[in-house]
Amino acid sequence: MKDLKYDVLIIGGGIAGSSTAWHLAGKGIKILLIDSKPWNRIGDKPCGDAVSKEHFDNLGLPYPEGNQLEGKIEGIKLYSPDMKTEWTVKGEGFELNAPAYTQRLLKEAENRGVEVMDNTTSMKPLVEGGRVVGSVIFNRRTNETLEVRANVTVDATGYSMSFRSKLPQPLPVTEPLDDKDTDVAYREVLYTKDEIEDYKYLKIFVSQKASPGGYWWYFPKGADKVNVGLGIQGGMGYPSIHEFYHKYLDTYASDVDKNRLVVKGGALVPTRRPLASIVWDGMAVIGDSAFTVNPVHGGGKGSAMISGFCVARSIMNAVEKGDYSKESMWDANMCYIQRYGAKQASLDLFRRFLQRLSDDDIDYGMRKKVIKEEDLLTASEKGDLQLSVAEKATRVIAGLGRPSLLMKLKSVAEYMKKIKEHYAEYPSNPEDLMKWKSVTDSLILEFNKTI
Repeated sequence: MKDLKYDVLIIGGGIAGSSTAWHLAGKGIKILLIDSKPWNRIGDKPCGDAVSKEHFDNLGLPYPEGNQLEGKIEGIKLYSPDMKTEWTVKGEGFELNAPAYTQRLLKEAENRGVEVMDNTTSMKPLVEGGRVVGSVIFNRRTNETLEVRANVTVDATGYSMSFRSKLPQPLPVTEPLDDKDTDVAYREVLYTKDEIEDYKYLKIFVSQKASPGGYWWYFPKGADKVNVGLGIQGGMGYPSIHEFYHKYLDTYASDVDKNRLVVKGGALVPTRRPLASIVWDGMAVIGDSAFTVNPVHGGGKGSAMISGFCVARSIMNAVEKGDYSKESMWDANMCYIQRYGAKQASLDLFRRFLQRLSDDDIDYGMRKKVIKEEDLLTASEKGDLQLSVAEKATRVIAGLGRPSLLMKLKSVAEYMKKIKEHYAEYPSNPEDLMKWKSVTDSLILEFNKTI
């Protein structure tokens, strides 16, 4: 078995792994990125493919261009279950050709010195004295088994969590995923029969009947092509997602040409707060494997990019110090929580509340504006559900028809504030992590009982 040595080993070349490599490239460190897929399929993952423009601006990543960009987004239209209420939330973004954009980042990283191995799988972690020191990998192109030793190993394996799940000892980075904190998602990309009306707006359809615990999406990729699919909450014993898809496709996407299918596929999506820690001795976890997906809308590309940025910055600091311990890389946690994680934890509570509502409750709440478009925008941007004093009387009157809904909404807003404040007190060192995590878990249990 060959023994190779790198500063950084990145396992997984999706948007999380590729953006991490892109940030680290050209910095004078030796990096290997492996992906189990062939080059032309790296980054190909079932997803809505929509990413907010602000993520690229905030992280310094290049905008998609050419064949990487399939549409510019101007906002989202959200529909009530009975389809009688439509909300519009403005916001710029991109509808990606995800494989093309991911492969662009990888090629740019490769041009700046990152070594990329496609068709290569991590077989098992290498652990010495409780520290991750690399991985045994298998390259299917050369039929070789290699032992790769690295100062830092980055798990970017997505929802499979195939690296960190094999770590032999209980560590914060091995935290499992509860099935009820997932969405089972399925999507197809198809051409439409005619030009799509308002094709610069994404459409989201909420319906507990057609997508229990999730939603349907209709995301145009230009004027005559659309990414259409749905997610349903996992762990609830619901029928197959394919049953829901075929039963309700004509309801939400009657304009698609079913004979002009481009691609199809499904995935498991984590929809909860992030891992308690995304770094440990000699390793980091990013993207879906670190549970960085937005719990409410299930979008994960932007937050995966944030986790990659934070970990890349932390790795560079560790390289300068020559120290790859959890203490040395702890700033990755602080970075991610400040930029996204605290909001994500707050939205985890909002998600739990929404999944318990009936279609009648959602229809009523949207129609009477018990929650308003601006509330939704603030919640999605900051993780705050702010029920302003000036509108309190109006909301109370609107909520009279559903007093329990209004009371629960007030409790949700209070707990969302509580958990954000708790995340603002994230421990500055690993020694206090488990105590902090215990309080987090208690808050979640308390919230579940309240609603």
